[in-house]
Amino acid sequence: MERRAAPRGEAAGAATPRPGGTRGPKARYQRLPRDERRDQILDVARRMFTELPYAEVATAAIAREAGVQRGLIHYYFGTKRELFLKVVQGLTATAAVQAPPPDERMTLPETVELCVNLFLDTAERNATTWFAALDAEGFGQDPELLDIVNRFRDRTVEHMLAVLRLPAPTETLRAVLRIYSGLADAATRQWLQERTLDRAQVQTLLTRSLLSMVTDIAPALEAREEPAGERLEAGDRLLHAAAHGNGEPDGLPADARAEP
Repeated sequence: MERRAAPRGEAAGAATPRPGGTRGPKARYQRLPRDERRDQILDVARRMFTELPYAEVATAAIAREAGVQRGLIHYYFGTKRELFLKVVQGLTATAAVQAPPPDERMTLPETVELCVNLFLDTAERNATTWFAALDAEGFGQDPELLDIVNRFRDRTVEHMLAVLRLPAPTETLRAVLRIYSGLADAATRQWLQERTLDRAQVQTLLTRSLLSMVTDIAPALEAREEPAGERLEAGDRLLHAAAHGNGEPDGLPADARAEP
């Protein structure tokens, strides 16, 4: 995006807000480095998007809380949508590294419980922003926003595989963990939005589900996988039996024999 000249307020320095985000009657100006000013705006936007639905957050309010002119927000970030995308990117980057490093001293159930607790902590702190991202609230199903969320889920799966110390993970296991991330989203929604479950219930649900998926469900799915060559060979035997009606092919169960 082409950068415009900084608004007059930035050239003179932007107002420094008092603690708590309010400005005094006589705003005091000071010049801040470009990156520091940008981070200041982003911090305020992150807090406001976390506390309020997307539609209720205005760039004028963000500017007022940050103690800058509104034009400075457009200068650094563009539109409200682009600022929101930056907030979601920061949220997902932070959440993706919340997983603890692998610890050989912890059992698998202990590690699973720790991971779930860290996820719930992050969800509770950033509920409004996260659900707005999942729902693409305020501007429809935004492809760029959905791409951020999907890449976050992929990174989360890889972190889970590393933390849980699962050897030689397969694509089946990765698919199961992606499905688990959808369960986690739905469970936290029941807790934080619908209020049908409390945190302890959600923790039990997610901990036991993840442990079961890793130790039971994924191995069961992998055991049912059949090499493509074997599936083709079996299909050829069925076609041959159906075409010739010459009895049961070798290895084909009697109840699967083609009718003449």
